[in-house]
Amino acid sequence: MAATHMVQPGDTLWGISRLYGVNLDDLRAANNLTADVIYPGQELVIPLAEDEPQEIVPTATLPSVEGGFDLPEVSYTPQDLADLELLARLVYAEARGEPYQGQVAVAAVVLNRVGHPQFPDTVAGVVYQPRQFEPVSNGSINMMPNNRAYEAALEAWQGADPTDGALFFWNPHKVSPTSWVWSRPITLQIGNHVFG
Repeated sequence: MAATHMVQPGDTLWGISRLYGVNLDDLRAANNLTADVIYPGQELVIPLAEDEPQEIVPTATLPSVEGGFDLPEVSYTPQDLADLELLARLVYAEARGEPYQGQVAVAAVVLNRVGHPQFPDTVAGVVYQPRQFEPVSNGSINMMPNNRAYEAALEAWQGADPTDGALFFWNPHKVSPTSWVWSRPITLQIGNHVFG
């Protein structure tokens, strides 16, 4: 059994796999894709398990659970998926060698900035703000993130913030001891990054 999805501007293959709850590798295989490049207007086959008839709901809504409680409804717009993709790219470029919690913390810093009046109010605005993130200037923001970076970005997107509201992070081994950033109150250190 399979369904189809018409690719919209801002869609990513990872986001579509999460939207329908299918494995990213299965989605690639069902569409004979060797890369994650997709285009608006492209029709993708969404593989479903043969023994589980399912209705595809394009808003990724979680159903009610029998037994007296409801799961929260979660919907991701194409813009949300594009923001998650960019956030995962930044996490991968900035923190791919760091502990998972450090990757979540890097994503949380970006999202903390989105919600702070001194910074742009979009993920793209924060990530591409001049002279803020080295991966933007050196091009590593364009590397394909791994699943761990996506998971860290999603965890932060869903509210995890191990930094307790930090707006900055830096590697103390790469920042001059006289840099202004050391005037920030440090909330924690994870791996090679200090958060403040």
